[in-house]
Formats: sequence, structure tokens, C-alpha cells
Amino acid sequence: MTHSRPDSLFSAFPAVSRDEWKTRAVAELKERAYDTIVWHTPDGFDLEPWHSHEESALHLELPPPKEINTWKNCHRILVHDTVSANKAALKSFELDAAALEFVIDDPALCSAEHLNQLLTGIKTSAVAIHFSGNLPPTQELLTTLAATPGFAMNSGGVLAETPASSKEADLELFRIAESLPAFHFLAINTIPFHDKGSTAAQEIALALASVSDYLHRFLEAGVPVENVVAAMEIILPVGSSHFTELAKPRALRHLLGHLLKAYGASSTTLPPLFARTSERNRSLLDPYTNMLRLTTEAVSAILGGYETLHIGAFDTGLSVKKEIADRITGNIHLILKEEASLDRVVDPARGSHYLEAMTRALAESGWKLFKEIEAAGGMAEASASGLIEKMVAESAAKRQKSLENRQKTLIGVNRYSWPLSPEQEEHIEELKQALEQLPEGNETAGYELLRLKTLSCSLKSGRTPSVFIWMQGDAATSFRQAAFVEEFFTCGGFAIAGRSTLPLEEESYTTVLQNKPDIVVLCIAEKDPVPTAEALCQKLGGTLVVMAGKPPAEKERLFAAGLDSFIYTGVNVLEMLKSYQRKTGVQ
Repeated sequence: MTHSRPDSLFSAFPAVSRDEWKTRAVAELKERAYDTIVWHTPDGFDLEPWHSHEESALHLELPPPKEINTWKNCHRILVHDTVSANKAALKSFELDAAALEFVIDDPALCSAEHLNQLLTGIKTSAVAIHFSGNLPPTQELLTTLAATPGFAMNSGGVLAETPASSKEADLELFRIAESLPAFHFLAINTIPFHDKGSTAAQEIALALASVSDYLHRFLEAGVPVENVVAAMEIILPVGSSHFTELAKPRALRHLLGHLLKAYGASSTTLPPLFARTSERNRSLLDPYTNMLRLTTEAVSAILGGYETLHIGAFDTGLSVKKEIADRITGNIHLILKEEASLDRVVDPARGSHYLEAMTRALAESGWKLFKEIEAAGGMAEASASGLIEKMVAESAAKRQKSLENRQKTLIGVNRYSWPLSPEQEEHIEELKQALEQLPEGNETAGYELLRLKTLSCSLKSGRTPSVFIWMQGDAATSFRQAAFVEEFFTCGGFAIAGRSTLPLEEESYTTVLQNKPDIVVLCIAEKDPVPTAEALCQKLGGTLVVMAGKPPAEKERLFAAGLDSFIYTGVNVLEMLKSYQRKTGVQ
């Protein structure tokens, strides 16, 4: 943050207090409430659109930032056989990979022979090697890795939980790990909670609770606290809410310092943070918008100071060829490093009053939730009692509601959907299966599965269910209504047969019905739309008629005339589209 000099131009402007600013803002808003420009975050705290130098005293004290904002670019490799996985690993270095994550398909692939094949040609002292998937017990894996030539100084880790057994087994685990001093084998993974719908503050709380459980468990076994901290690595998701995700690791670091200090550890040497771009908001039908989401998420992670970053592929291979998708995804890291030079920027949030306020609010909210988990007996006890599941489910339900009524926009999913490409039409059944298998908290699956069902029916029958939009009254208002209607139906795969302002005469009905639309939507911008809507419904008998706008007091009169339903801002779009699918023969 740069302070202006006393003789600068800023000295000519008088200081403005919060009360003065708010009074002016309320006057400018006129009939709108001040609350409409306050962000009510998913975590329950509010962020106002005004920040000042007076807030500097409230900024959290954070551990010293890195001198250079370096991060390890991690590539994920599925291991079905070690020879082909090794080839893929060596190829990933062309895209500047500094870390590798091997997702093991079978525990047998972690034998000494297979690991030697897997790591052939890889300088393990220079590349962080992580393991996830179907792994053998941690003690067994560490024993094999400790005996692997050249692996002793590897700085990777095991990205899977190390379940509790006995104090003796825990002591033996750390005895084996003495041969791997830089290897992190105690993973704290918040990704499963994120996939189910957790918020940023909840992820902070869950990470803290897991750290606390590990510290309590291994200190009871007699392991020195610094050794336990050195063995940890925290895996966090990065969503597309840019400032929230940038502030999240800052808030977590602040709280980790306090937690570690309470256990007698240094508050400055913290577990490294491993970032993984979110799969929760990934679209299967609009892959190129995913590139924008991934780029935003990667920027948030980099500026948030994560030590390791894994950028997921922007497509599964069903819309874009896998080699192309992998190449483009890999280029995101290269562009942000070599062209955007983000490695030269260290903690840009420091001193930004908005981001510091966001960091503080996340920390306060996360710490409150953490104390609730600790009061319930810690992470393991809270999970067993259902507290964690209930907490995440409540957040997921709120998020799902905002998606269903389109209060939250997902480009290419519930707004501005794009036609299927030839590749997608070819893989339409595989895409449906992939959507059906996504986690329950996935944000895109509901809309995309619904749209695919409509489009699949169209491909089989040769006819797409269509909608005609009939506008009446004030042109500006009816056009806005028509735009809403068009977006509403296209995200469900329906075709727009046309939209027009037509006079109320017989020839107009012929014009509307000549293409046999399945649905006619009335956009009537009149002071009293009921008489016009009633007349149109009676004339359009035999066609599914829908009206844009909230139901008027005389809605029963319209239903009696043949109106099917109303659509408007706030209605459950997903459920309404499903009902129109059923009524038009899609399902």
C-alpha cells in the first residue's frame, strides 16, 4: 500500500467519514435499500462496499510471506501400469511440472519393483512426488519409499488420510519417516467436503479440526510436536469466487499460528498448503468456459500463496481430445508464470482494506465453527455424530437453491448455454453417464443432465421441443421479459421458434402456430395483463401456454382459460424445466 505525500493532490480533498459516505450512498440509491449493495456471503457474514484507513488496526497479523512467490506446478497422473505412467510423468516436465501426483489404481503398484519403474528417469530430490488413490497402509508405503534409491530428500507427500491404530504403530510410523525428513505423510484433505458443498469458512474450520486431531493423537503417542507439524500437508480446494479464495489461505495461516502455539509448536513454521482447482463448478458441456474458471482459480491460489498447485483438466476428453485438453490446461500455469509474472508478486492482498476485511471475517467465522467442532469432541467425533455432515448439507442446500432459481449464475450452465458440438453429440450417452456419477454437491450436473435429456430426445426423434414468445404492451418491458424467457428455456435444451410483437387478430394465431411450437410464452407488459392473457389462452387452446411474470391476483381466471403456469425471477427453474420436459414428451 502506498501512502500519498502531504503535498500530493489528495491533500486538497477533505476526508470522508463512514457515516457521510453511507448517507450519500443511500441518497444515490433512491428507492433501493442500502442492503442491496452489501454482500451477504455464503458464510453468513456481510461485507460492506466501503473501507478506509481506519481499518488498518483491525488487519490480522499473518506469518511473514514468502520472499519469492514460487509455487510447485503439480501434474496428476493415473497409474494403471507403472511403465505408461512413467512416460506420462516424464512428458509432464515439458509443461514445467515441479510436482507429480500419482493416483494409484492398485496397492500392488506400490511395491519396490513397481515404484522403481514409476520413478525411472525422475530426479526425486528435485521433483515433489505425491501419492493418492488406492494406497497400501501408510507405514508400508513409507517403508518402501525409504528404501527407494534417491528418494530420501523428496518433499512430496501422501495425499490420503493416515487412520489411527495404536500408540505403538504411530511411534513406528514416525521412526520409519526419519529416513524421509522432508516427506509429508499426514494429509489434511478438505476436498471431499468441498465436493459436497462446504463453504470457505467451513473448509478453514475443518482443516483446523483435522490438524488438532492429528496433534492430539501423535502427542499422546509421544511424538515431538515439531515432528508432527513437519509431517503435515493441508489440501484445500480453490473455487471461482476470486477474492474469497485469495483470502482463505491467509485466514487459515493466521489461525494455524494460534492453534500450533496452543500445542506448544512454533507459530511461524506452518504445514505447506496444497491447492486443487474445484471440480464442483466444472461444466461437462461448456469446456472452454472451464478454462476461464480454472484461470481465475489458479490466480487466486497463486496470489494466496499456496506452496503447490494442481490445475485440473478443463475437459474430460468427451468434448475435446485429451491431449489437447491436457496441453491447454498445462499452459495456464505457464502463462501465469512466464507472461503474467505472478511469481514476482508476494501477498498482494496485504494492506488492501477489502481483502484484509475478508480475511478477518473468514478467520472469525472459521474459528467459531472450529470451536463448535472441538466442543463436539474433535473432528473424528464430530464426523461420527453427524455434526460435520449436517453443517455441510445446510450450506449445500442454500447453494443449490441459489442455483435452481438462478440467483447464482454459472455461465454455459444455467445461463448462456451453447449448442452441443459434433464431438459431444457423438459422446452424448457417455456425457450423461459422467453427469450422473458426479458428487451430490456438484453445481452443474442438474442443469446439464436435464439439457442433455432434451437434446438426446431431439437427436433420436429429429425434433427439438420449441418455444414461441408472444410479446404485447410496452416494448422495453416485454423485450426484457422475452430475454428472460429465452434464457430460461435454452438452458433446458429447448429451441426458440421465434419471438414477436403481434396484433390480437386471427392472422397472428396462424403465424404463431404454423411452426407447431410446443410451448407459447406470453410476455404482456400492460397495466392489467389479465384480459389480454385470457383472450390469448382461449385462442391458443390445445397448445401449452405459459405466462412470464408473477401470478396476478386473478390468476385462477387465467388457469380456467387454459394457462399452464407462470415463470418469473425466483421460481425454481430446474423443477419448472423438468415439468415442461414431461409435458412436451421428453421424459
